Amino acid sequence: MKSWLRVGLLAALVVSVPVLPLEAGAKYTAQGFVFDTEQKPQVAVVRPDMFMGMLDSANRQIVDPEWLAQAHVNLQEALKRHPATKTVQWRFDDWNDPASKPLSQGFWKTFLNLNLDIAFKVPQGSFPIPLDANLGRATKNLPKGQFEYRLPPSELEEVRGASLGARYALLIKMHDAYTTDGAKLGRLLGGMANVMSDGTNTMPPPPHFGFSMLVDTEDGKVVWYYNDGAFGGDLRKPASADKRVGQMLTGWPTPR
Repeated sequence: MKSWLRVGLLAALVVSVPVLPLEAGAKYTAQGFVFDTEQKPQVAVVRPDMFMGMLDSANRQIVDPEWLAQAHVNLQEALKRHPATKTVQWRFDDWNDPASKPLSQGFWKTFLNLNLDIAFKVPQGSFPIPLDANLGRATKNLPKGQFEYRLPPSELEEVRGASLGARYALLIKMHDAYTTDGAKLGRLLGGMANVMSDGTNTMPPPPHFGFSMLVDTEDGKVVWYYNDGAFGGDLRKPASADKRVGQMLTGWPTPR
């Protein structure tokens, strides 16, 4: 594992960020899973856990409620246009309705650790690794393989309560911080200074990462998953939301 990835992951665990910028393309499908073609299964898209905001010149991330509300609308509309509608029937709540209740932060914390287990292909419950551990050594020593993953019982109950009676639930976490003009200039100057002093630009790019997971609401089994550390597409804009959703559903299960 690259040194920058080790450092980034450990720092993220320390500050409990919602999603980790893992290498692009971490994916998983439960062995033998396919959708039944006799009837389109219903998939409830549970209200996502999303950060939409600005990255300012002081490297602070500031949430923008208007961008988040627009992203909610554009994400739903882009899902409706995605080819997955040929295999499943989406179900949504109005996430911008004041009565719409998000899942608990405790749920998303557990969900983050499940994401890491799947991304690193290690047994469920391996994360969180103790903060004082050598992350590279700790993950290297964990057994690798094709494991089954499930939501814990309490988290499954939360999802069932939000799944509108659907057989499957799509769970999404996204993190998008867009740079201000001042931040862009600061990053340009900082990058130039890095190149002059170290010979390389060590300025991290603006964060656009996340993951999505499809869960069977009957038993909590994770049947499909995709994680990307460098998402494209801008959910603030209807015209580019399709690109984001296309990436987010990479490897979407096909029917029998």
